Amino acid sequence: MAALGALIERERSYDDLANEVRSFISRLVGPSLELMGTSIELLKLEGLIETVDDKDKGDASLLQLSSAGLQELKDYLRSNLKSGGSELNKLVIALKLRFMDILSEDERRDQLTAIRDMYHNEKRRLEDLKTQTTWLTGFLLESIELDLFAVNKRIEWCNRRIKTLK
Repeated sequence: MAALGALIERERSYDDLANEVRSFISRLVGPSLELMGTSIELLKLEGLIETVDDKDKGDASLLQLSSAGLQELKDYLRSNLKSGGSELNKLVIALKLRFMDILSEDERRDQLTAIRDMYHNEKRRLEDLKTQTTWLTGFLLESIELDLFAVNKRIEWCNRRIKTLK
């Protein structure tokens, strides 16, 4: 999704695209081979990205998003989220937020509502965890409180953004 989204902004060389995707993911969730995603070659093979011209310049060729790639990116952006705070979810949410502006206003509202709902589920999970007093020794309660503070701020932010789309 990161590669497809980067190409919606402008044409890029293979190297520039690979470096941008790697840099974004590494900064967001740290270096992770399993989160680097689908290779650019596979995206080309699937017809989601294409070279700008017919001259094969290898990695120097400019790549652009195909119409099928744009549709795939929109499908990714509209996809459901999984519950939980995994690194993969963090990455998916960040990518949805980064490229959400290509969706219609109604679709953006739907996605922000889904993200807010996911945060509400996370809040319920954390609040339930706080009731398990036998587990709340050491610094765990403080850590849960920090997580609750952050999730409440995310819910507030989603609510503000949703209101701007009404």
